Amino acid sequence: MRNLFLALVLANLTFAAWSAWFAPAEHAGRRADDGLPPLTLVSEVPTDLRSSGVVVETAAPEPAAGDPPSPVATIETRLPPTEPAPTPTPPSRGQLAAARDASAATAAGRCTSVGPFRELSQAAAAAATLRTAGYQPEQRVAEGDLWIGYWVYIGALPTEQAANEILAKVRDQGITDSYVIPNSDSGNLVSLGVFSEISGVSRRRDQVRALGLEPEVVDRTRRATVYWVDVMLAPEQTLDFDALQPPGRIIRLEQRSCEAAG
Repeated sequence: MRNLFLALVLANLTFAAWSAWFAPAEHAGRRADDGLPPLTLVSEVPTDLRSSGVVVETAAPEPAAGDPPSPVATIETRLPPTEPAPTPTPPSRGQLAAARDASAATAAGRCTSVGPFRELSQAAAAAATLRTAGYQPEQRVAEGDLWIGYWVYIGALPTEQAANEILAKVRDQGITDSYVIPNSDSGNLVSLGVFSEISGVSRRRDQVRALGLEPEVVDRTRRATVYWVDVMLAPEQTLDFDALQPPGRIIRLEQRSCEAAG
């Protein structure tokens, strides 16, 4: 009996040792990653699939009959449009030229014409004066009304005889440059002289008033070829007209836009 007991104990120990060291192990449980999708790192995502869109979490939908309940909420990713940016169209040569002209006009100011000058030499002298002052003038010829001076006269006389009688009186006072203009558009006239300075007009008017007559004064002009000087000025800049007058002569100069002085 004792020998049988020892034989059973030895057999149990032998089986235990064989099970621990030699027998193949059974699956003790389920692998943690069985049935789950593989993980992908952000660095492994292709560049064209990456997005800076907003991630919005929404509640998980109700499971259908027979489906296991979802353990997590679903995630909705709203991606921004992936349309390629439009390629800018290069400006045409005309557009570039127009932009340059507009920029130059804005920077330089406005184009102003000074004149009209009776003679080309007078316009050239004025352009030289402007060039010395730092401008870049350009001379231009045109047809226009040329100011001759202030004309003093007695008008609206009823007859040529009445005009001749007045002519005799004014000549007796030393006004020798007077003469009669018969049958003009304004009737019979007695011209008393043309003056480039207002001081000469004042003296002549005083002489005629001393005779009990009231003269009239108007600007005298004539159609002629005239000369203009174009120059660019800043918005608030003005010109010194006295410096542009020819020596020894008075010319009524005007300042107009280049378009108006054409």
